[in-house]
Amino acid sequence: MSYQVWTKDEFEGWKRKDCEDLLAAQVEIMAALKRGAEPLLTLEVPFDVNIKIKEGKVSEVSKSKARPGKGAGAEGEGEVRPGDTDPVPELNP
Repeated sequence: MSYQVWTKDEFEGWKRKDCEDLLAAQVEIMAALKRGAEPLLTLEVPFDVNIKIKEGKVSEVSKSKARPGKGAGAEGEGEVRPGDTDPVPELNP
């Protein structure tokens, strides 16, 4: 397995040191700690990406019947009254 020891430099950003085994990674971590850096150890994990693309009907839009929403509930029977038009004295300078 391959290990990577990462250290962050204030001016140059992240630097990576590749290590072939855990012992080499430990040596690199100890060297980074002696320099005053905070090392980060990562492990290379192999993986595959498999993507399947299906051709469909791109130009057609499926039509569905509109359904009522599950909102606040039934409408009220009263009218909405207008708000107060007088200015609030605490908010006016």
